Amino acid sequence: MNDTEILAAFHARRAHYNVYLEANGIQVHTCPGCGFPTLIERGEFYICSICDWEDDGQDDNARSLLDELPGIKISGPNGNLSLTENRINIGRIMEINAELIDGEIDLDAARVLRTIAFYQQRRDEIEERMTGEEHVNDHIWMEWKEVRKDLQMALVVPKVSDMN
Repeated sequence: MNDTEILAAFHARRAHYNVYLEANGIQVHTCPGCGFPTLIERGEFYICSICDWEDDGQDDNARSLLDELPGIKISGPNGNLSLTENRINIGRIMEINAELIDGEIDLDAARVLRTIAFYQQRRDEIEERMTGEEHVNDHIWMEWKEVRKDLQMALVVPKVSDMN
């Protein structure tokens, strides 16, 4: 897929999940960085468990909340990474994961929400074992980071074969 196709897939995926969340009254928001339903609030600097985007309120039609500070120029929480670049990066990761199993991104919204919750519970359990004294290269941090990779892979499912 080229960048345009990746961005189109992002917008379609996000719209799909948004419709499901709204129709079912689920108080979760889709991440502006990857389109998956991971944020409990928007614009509150929560970090997406899938793409690691820190939500500063930036979106297709909104600037970063940090842009609103008069006379102060602050690099956003995502550094020099633009929202579009993040979308393309995570799109490529998901595309590679899908190719590995001849699969596709899971669009079963209920199953995706359960998968995200399961991996969030795994992260929470790891965090409970942390003391705050760990070095960034300590095993527990590596384990915590691996959960994101595992989650990204779990969001890819085998393609449904056409039985016609």
